[in-house]
Amino acid sequence: MLKRFLPIQHKFFDLFQKTVDIFALTSTEFHTLLLDLKNCQTHVDAIATYESQADTLVHTTFGLLHKTFITPFDRHDIHQLISKLDDALDLINRCAQRFPLYNLKDATQEMVELARLSVECAKLLKEAIYRLHTLEKSTDILKACDDIDDVENKAHVILLTGEKNLFLKETDFKHFFKLKEIYSRTKDVINKCQDVSNIIKGIVLEYS
Repeated sequence: MLKRFLPIQHKFFDLFQKTVDIFALTSTEFHTLLLDLKNCQTHVDAIATYESQADTLVHTTFGLLHKTFITPFDRHDIHQLISKLDDALDLINRCAQRFPLYNLKDATQEMVELARLSVECAKLLKEAIYRLHTLEKSTDILKACDDIDDVENKAHVILLTGEKNLFLKETDFKHFFKLKEIYSRTKDVINKCQDVSNIIKGIVLEYS
């Protein structure tokens, strides 16, 4: 069982938890940004700060991985788990930066809903990652991962609806591509969450 491993390995789980905590804060901040675009730059700056904090945790995790002889589970899984979380954070940061860059003053209903679903995914990832250190509730971990799959399916439908509305209603060529990029990046955040959940599923199935 994972709890029998050397004490240094608990540092990995602490780092996973701190990183997913920051991801949850970042996704919530992005959702708030879309609802409060009049204070856009304040939210963009907060997201950039979160992303920088997460980068530090990711680098610390990679350093620990390099110097630890016995790891709690496969090194590749550790690297991929933290890398995919980092990718999701990067995507939110880049997406947020597009709003002041493109001078976007409004967010569509579909954008807001996609952002809300990313917040939901973050909460589910927290549930799963906070239980990884013992795997005592492996069924709960797998349930959270399955719920992320359900969220991704909902997000796919919303993305198609949003893009359809763009094709039907948006006449400004430049604005069309600005909005389409926001849709794509926000959906990619949810895709990265699903990638993380798939890694977690594999760990649970192998080690529980």
